Order: sequence, then structure tokens, then C-alpha cells
Amino acid sequence: MGSGASKAPDKKSPRVKEPVDEADAKRVEGAKRGHRSDEDWFFDKLNSLAAEGDANDVKVLIDKWPKCVGKPGAREATVTAALAGNAETLETLLSLGVRPYIGRDDPEVNPLMAAIKTRHWNCIVLLVERALKYDFSTGLLQDGMQEFVLSGDTDMVDTLVTKYKIPGNSKLLTTALLKVKDPEKAAAMFERLAEGTKSFNTVSTVAEEEGSLGGEFAPIHAACVAKKDSLHRFIPLLLDKGADLSLWGKMLSLKTSYAKRLPLHYAAENKSMKTETVLMVAKAYPQALFEPVNNVPGRALPCQCSKHNPETQQALEKFMYEYICEACDGMKPENMADLFRLMRLAIEFEGVRTIPTEELPRGKVTALVSPLVREGLHGSEAGHFVAEATAFASANPRVNLGREGETKVQVKSISSIGKVLQSDFWELLRLVSRAGKGKADCSELLSPTELENLLSQEISARLQWAAEACASGKESLADGLSTSDAVRYALFVVAGLSSAAKSPSGDGDDEPSSGPATMASLAMSMVGENLEALVSWYCQELQIPSGWNLLDLLKQGLAGGGEGLCDIVFSAGDIVIKKALPADHPQFQWLQGLFEKTFLGIYTRDRKGESVPKSLEVQEVEQVYNCGSWGEYARRRQAVMQDMAKGGTSWVGELKTDKSTLGEPPDWQTGAEPGPNEHWLFHGTSLAGEAGITEGDFRLNMAGSNAGTLYGNGVYLAEAVSKSDEYTTPHPNGLRSMLICLSALGQVNYNDQKRPDGDELAASCKGGGFHSILGDREKIRGTYREIVVFDEDQVYPAYVCRYKRVT
Repeated sequence: MGSGASKAPDKKSPRVKEPVDEADAKRVEGAKRGHRSDEDWFFDKLNSLAAEGDANDVKVLIDKWPKCVGKPGAREATVTAALAGNAETLETLLSLGVRPYIGRDDPEVNPLMAAIKTRHWNCIVLLVERALKYDFSTGLLQDGMQEFVLSGDTDMVDTLVTKYKIPGNSKLLTTALLKVKDPEKAAAMFERLAEGTKSFNTVSTVAEEEGSLGGEFAPIHAACVAKKDSLHRFIPLLLDKGADLSLWGKMLSLKTSYAKRLPLHYAAENKSMKTETVLMVAKAYPQALFEPVNNVPGRALPCQCSKHNPETQQALEKFMYEYICEACDGMKPENMADLFRLMRLAIEFEGVRTIPTEELPRGKVTALVSPLVREGLHGSEAGHFVAEATAFASANPRVNLGREGETKVQVKSISSIGKVLQSDFWELLRLVSRAGKGKADCSELLSPTELENLLSQEISARLQWAAEACASGKESLADGLSTSDAVRYALFVVAGLSSAAKSPSGDGDDEPSSGPATMASLAMSMVGENLEALVSWYCQELQIPSGWNLLDLLKQGLAGGGEGLCDIVFSAGDIVIKKALPADHPQFQWLQGLFEKTFLGIYTRDRKGESVPKSLEVQEVEQVYNCGSWGEYARRRQAVMQDMAKGGTSWVGELKTDKSTLGEPPDWQTGAEPGPNEHWLFHGTSLAGEAGITEGDFRLNMAGSNAGTLYGNGVYLAEAVSKSDEYTTPHPNGLRSMLICLSALGQVNYNDQKRPDGDELAASCKGGGFHSILGDREKIRGTYREIVVFDEDQVYPAYVCRYKRVT
């Protein structure tokens, strides 16, 4: 196979002793009849033979019970063989009809996961054909290829791509450009991998190592960052493949306030890149010329990133000037959104240009724009708000966050939604925010007072329109626009003000902050009673807990943040806010107590060889206010309560998280009888999983992505923090993510089988009268009890705990 491939084991001589003697034959018959103890014996023996590599004896044993190949224990044997690198045994199991769940992200039943973990390529190649039918397992194969890309093994990469048809992906392409030191090998691997790559716009994390860059990049970022001029020739190829130049990348070595950049930023600051190549990137996405580093007004624009090369800097400035002049010539004064945008671009350019005024063919761009502004300026009317709100609802349809078709629901920042809408208000908001930053003088366009008065008028009119819609009692305001959509849009307007009012972090930024300060002052004076009416209507619609104090949270945002409030985002058009809790907060202390009380320090194989830490120490806590996700949970909780009222038999007991030694839990649980059997439970995840779940929702199509699917394809929760800790991965700073979830368990199906049938258990919760599973591995193996639900709406991720392992 080439480097990295392990040697296939030698075939063993047939054993003299039969794998099943006369006494054991009775147990085989018992297993056939479904006796649990005999089934456990049979599969223990099968797995023992698979671990030893006795392919012939495995065949003899299975021949005595051919139907066993469809049982979980037989699938487990393929994992056992793969872990041991016993390719002949694995091949035998597959040929006899054992069908491992290659497409399932579950280490209990997917031998590909085991083979890639142990780098047994003699086993991996047996599974490639099956794996390529599933996106998940194709991803596993691509992860396995990473070691050969990193080592510069072009022969092995060529074999895997050409012979075994394993396609490349964005991460492999990025790794080839950034990590392979020999530019010829890097180029050869990039060309080979690019042939089968389907998407070139996936942003993935490439680890930072000594002597090499690391970042969250798509291939176009890596091509623009690459220091070797010979690798820059792939930029035209990526552009031809539809590379998205609006994607933000992040260099891991940079501090947060300067980390995010567009491909043009990287190209402009790359000292080894030729001017014509930088211009090629700029012309493919001219909007990037006016985007600041980290997407924060006042940071460097691409032309400023290239100040090390005066030729490139001048070329970019000239292109900016030409772009604005062309926009002026095509401007229609009645299009206010385009007019506000043009004003902002003019201010951006005048604030950074180094070209003398006398060298500008048509003079200052602010002078060009000014007549258009005076001709076109007017206030918005209510009919215009309907169009804006309809566009917002269309771009952000309210859907079930955990079940949205084939694609993940996009979690959108305020700025990204605004750019999609391109409404008058949004462009005015960006203009006012920008006008208060930097050195450009915009007075010849509109005075600061005129801008502030115009913004005040626009804010008040939109909030009053939406508040009147609430008071009317009507369900819809126009074709395709419900009152709910109007309220969501009005809250987006408020969130936009919060985003603009938030002062960027310092970290050496000496730009004035008059823009954000002005926004905060304006926002607080404009919202008034209308905001209170809108928030009250919204909270009633989604059954938001009164303890959230959503109105106060929004006001904190309008005041410029503070008190631990993070930025606001939208998920399927509903508000998501996160707020950091101080260490002396009652809920912070309650969570500390849960960590201490439920840490058991028991090792299971899900730790994958890692030692058990001595304890887990909470460092940061964020409370999650995901309004859309809570609305789904509240509705599902009500349905569970109705089912509980009908009665029925289920497990009843106390969980370890029901009591804490410190602080006090939030009072969100329902007081109705009979209740929905609510408990606080843990869910360990990655940094990406933390964001995806708290800003979106749990997704059943991702079930088992860390924990497996022993009890079926559901959301896995734990009562012991040390169990959930097994499924976390470290952040770049070494901390890990634990979600604390409010869970409506309803009727609980208790299970203490050694090898449970996950599909059967899942069916019991999908029309079988139960709502959740309690798998008692504590009783069976002395480890932990696990809880599984099969409706993601039964779980609400309420808190994020970031913690460190104490070893």
C-alpha cells in the first residue's frame, strides 16, 4: 500500500479443536431461541475469535447460526477485527453477510472508524467501496488520507485517489498548500486531489504547528496565504471552480480582534504575491475592497494590507476609485439602499486613499456622490416596510431547527442578513456606523446631525409599524407576510442597532469610537414602548420563560453590550443571544456543584485510550437564549405532558443531576401535574458542535457523531459529567465544551441488555408509547447510565460550560 500501510497478518493453520464443542452447542441453540445470556456468550466468543484473527473458526461459528449476521454482536465483531488489523477475519465476516453500519458515526458498529484510528490500511481498503456510498464514511477516508498529505507521500495519495477512487476535499487541498514544505510535491498533490473534489468552499480547521501556518480556511484562503509563488497559480483554477471570495478565514496565530480576513486581505498582505494576482482576486469580488479586517469598521481595508508594496496599494486604490465612479454613473436616485451604500463606499475610499486629489480623473468621489444624495433623499413609508419584512421572512423562514431538510439551518450574523436584504435601513445603519469611524470627512454628503435625524426617523417608523401590527390582532398583514414575520423583522432591526452600537474591542485599536457611541445613544432614545410591546408579543408566541428578561437583554445590547452579553445572531429568523455568567452567579455555582457531584472518574473505551482526569474545572459559563429552539422545546414539552396524563408503565427514579451541592438552578421547569419528567443532563461536544447546537439545535442526522448509537439514532445525554467528558474535543486554548440541557424525558424505557437492539429501542419511542431510553451500563458493566431521546425538541441546551481537565 505504500508508507503508512500495515502488513496483512499471516494465515494461521487450522485449529485442531473445534471452536464450539458439544457443551457449547447447547448454548448456540439457546442463542438461536433468543435467550439473552446465551446470545451474550455467543457474541463474546465471536468477538474473541475476531480479536485473535481466527478467520476459519469465525466461519465455523457463524455457520452454526447463520442468522446471527444481522445482530449487533456480529457488527461488533467487524470492529474488533478492524481494531486488531485482522484483515482476513474482517473479509470473512463481510463475505458471510455481516453488514456493518459504514454510514453511521458509531464506533460500536462501524469498523472503518476503528481501522482508520489504528491506521490498518489492509482493513480500510476492504471497506472503501462501501464507505464511498456515505458522506460520513467518505469523510473518514479523507481524514485518513491527511497523514499522507502531511508527510508529502505523493505515491500513496495518487494510489488512494486513482485506484480506490477516494475523492479529495477542501481540507486536504488546504493542507497540501499550507503544510507540504516541498512546493513541487504540494502542487502535485493539489492537482491530483482537486480532480475529485466536489466542493471548494468548505471552511475547515488546519492545525497550527511550529514552522507552519494554521487557520480556519477554505482552499482559496490557503492559496492566497501561501508564501511560494509557484502555488499562486492555483488561484485561477479555484476561481474557475467557483471559489467563494466572500468567505471569511481566520488565522489561528492572530488574536481575535484581527483574526478574520477575506481572501483579498490575505492576498494583499502576502509579500510574495504579484500585483496582477492580487488584482485578479479583487476583480473576482470587488466588494471585498471595502471590507475591513475582522469585519469591524475602522480596521484595515485590503489596500492598507498591501502597504508593504506601493505598486499593489496604488493598483487597489485605483480599482476602488473606478468601481465607485462606475456605480455613480449607473445610480438611480430613487434607489435609497444603493445610494446609502455608495455614500459609505465613498467615505471608505476617502478615508484610506494615498493617491493625491489632483491625480483622480473625476476629483473626490464624495463630490461625485453629493448631488445624487441631495436629489434622492427621502424617508421610508410603511409600504416599504412590508417589502423589507417579506424579504427578511423569505431569507429566514421559520423551520424546525433540528429537522430542516438536507441542509443545516444557517445561523446568520446581523451583518450577513443585512447584506442579503440590502434594504434602505440596513445600508443607512452601516453608513452611520462607518461615518463615525476613521478620518474621512462625510459632511459634504450629509452632516452628522442630518444622518442621525434620518436614522432616528427610520428606526421609529419601523418599530411603530410592527407594534401596530401586534395590536391589530391580525394574523397576517399582506400576502406572504404574517404578523409574526413583521415582529421578527422589527427585532432584527433592533438587533442591527445593537450590533452597530457595540464598540469593537481594543487590542491596540486607536480609532475613535464615536460611531458606536452615537448609535447606542440613538437606539436607547428611539425604541421606547414599541420595543416593549414587540418583545411581549414575541415572548408570548414562543412561551419564553419570564426569567429570561428578554427585554432587558435587548436593552443591554442597545446600550453597547457589557455585562457579559455576546453579539446577537439569528437562527431561522429567531433571536439567539449568549451571555457570560460571572463566577459568583448562582447558576455558575450550581453548575460547578453539578460537575463536582457527578464526576465519577470511571474509564470506558469511549475515552479511546486517554487516561481519566482527576477532576473537571469549570472556567467559563454562558447562558443560551435561543428563542426559536426554546419555542420548539416548549411545544414538545406540552405534548409530552399530555401523553404522561394518559398513564402507562415506565422507569421512575432520581438522576444524579437532580441535586447540586452549590448555588441554585434556574426555575424554568413546569409546575404542572403530571409533569413532563424534566431533568438537567450533560452533553459533551466539540467547539463546532457547541456553536451548531446552541445557535441551531440538536440534529438527529448527526446523532452519535461523538458518542455512537448503541441505543439507536438519538440525542445522547448523561447524568455524570465524566461520561459526557469522553465525547469532548479540546479547543485551541485547551478548554472543552459541555452543554447542560433541560430535558423532557416523559415515559422512560429502561434497558439493561449487554448488546441492545438500537433500532428496536428507537421504535419504542417513535409510536411505541415511550419518550426516552435509559441504558443502564452502570448495572451491566459498572460504568454509567445513559439517557437517549429521539425527538430533538425534547432537549433544550441552556448553558455552555467551558472547562479544563485536571490531570
